[in-house]
Amino acid sequence: MRDHLALRYRAGLVLGVGLGAFVDGIVFHQVLRWHHFISDAPGSDTTTVDGLNENTLADGLFHVFSWLVLVAGLIMMWRSSRAGQVPSGRVLASSLLIGGALFNLYDALVTHWVLGLHHIHEGSYETLSDVVYFAVSLLIGLAGLALARPHPGGKLGRRGAGVGSAT
Repeated sequence: MRDHLALRYRAGLVLGVGLGAFVDGIVFHQVLRWHHFISDAPGSDTTTVDGLNENTLADGLFHVFSWLVLVAGLIMMWRSSRAGQVPSGRVLASSLLIGGALFNLYDALVTHWVLGLHHIHEGSYETLSDVVYFAVSLLIGLAGLALARPHPGGKLGRRGAGVGSAT
């Protein structure tokens, strides 16, 4: 039974990563226009047409990656359902939150701080915005973990055994 829960949970985690990437790309890159994927990379310029073209291409490739991750998660979920292992709403919500948080934490740690490709909000408050983004991502992940805790009686939702339960 544990293997089936792990399969359902992995599918939700992958979907969460893909959705987290899409939310980041759509909200921060396109709607708010706070940054592009490579807006702080060495040699990148967002003030010229050529620079914006380069940044828009990088954003588009990022969206392709996001889409492929979502497709992979959907295929995993489909395989899980074909095996009769449909996740409960609780398992799905928990794994989506944790997956989204994992993407955001990776984004903050690697692309913002280690590689310096971009910051959440370019300009005078970029460090503060990165720290707030990281903190909110941690809270989202903790909410997903809290949701993953089994109900009294050891059940995680109606259709699956709780994480860490013996059933």
